[in-house]
Amino acid sequence: MGFFYKIFEKFVKSREAVYYSKMNKKSAVIINDVDFGHILEGKHAIVTGGNSGIGQAIARKMIECGAMVTIIGRNPEKTQAVAREMNCQYLLLDLTDTSEMIRIVSEYIEDKKIDILVNSAGILDNEKWLEKTPDHFDKVINTNLKAAYFMSQTLAKHMLRHHIQGHILNVSSSSSMRPSWGPYQLSKRALNGMTLGFAQRLAPHGITVNALAPGVTMTPMASSFIEDTDNLAYYNPLRRAETPEEIANLAVFMVSNLGTSIVGDTVMMTGGSGILSDEY
Repeated sequence: MGFFYKIFEKFVKSREAVYYSKMNKKSAVIINDVDFGHILEGKHAIVTGGNSGIGQAIARKMIECGAMVTIIGRNPEKTQAVAREMNCQYLLLDLTDTSEMIRIVSEYIEDKKIDILVNSAGILDNEKWLEKTPDHFDKVINTNLKAAYFMSQTLAKHMLRHHIQGHILNVSSSSSMRPSWGPYQLSKRALNGMTLGFAQRLAPHGITVNALAPGVTMTPMASSFIEDTDNLAYYNPLRRAETPEEIANLAVFMVSNLGTSIVGDTVMMTGGSGILSDEY
């Protein structure tokens, strides 16, 4: 027994050495931007959470590809600054105030033709296990799930009314593949199910609904998990975090005509987190 234990111990240590050598690799991560041309020319997209992180990267990439974009954010100064920088439109609203959100968005799109909705707004769950509070639980679920549901409902009705063959893309997470012991994992797992439901009902009308599930991504929300912003070292199977630009490239593909035959899927772009291992 002692002999086999020593062999196993050496094996584990050798694996850890490989892991850490990969994590400590100092070469910079270079992301190749995909040139889609003006593949979204003539399209109008709404992006929740478009003033930061993944949502902002998706909005920026869609503008590069010819789309008119409206970002939605809650912070006036931040949202207005990002909108000026990207030369796009914006809406200021609190997504957790569902009735007000539906009213404002419905009024905004009344005289417009919206082809694309990206539900990217989300918040993390920072309370400890067995110390979750109802208020914080509601805040996470209302932001990550309820807002996405009613934004999708509002825009789906708009697309159906105007005979628009559009796209709805939900930004999920690798956490949707993990046991749901907290509201964040639960909200993202439910978002995948919601994606299936909306896709089933809307696909016959030419409206394509999918989700995209990133792993840990170099955004302000995840910056505390990543030690080096140059090599993006992170303890997942890929051994690095992803960049918002990587997510944006795939998002544009999925909301363009190239992604029309992807229906009801949650496309995992996780660096292996949540699918190859539940440890990362």
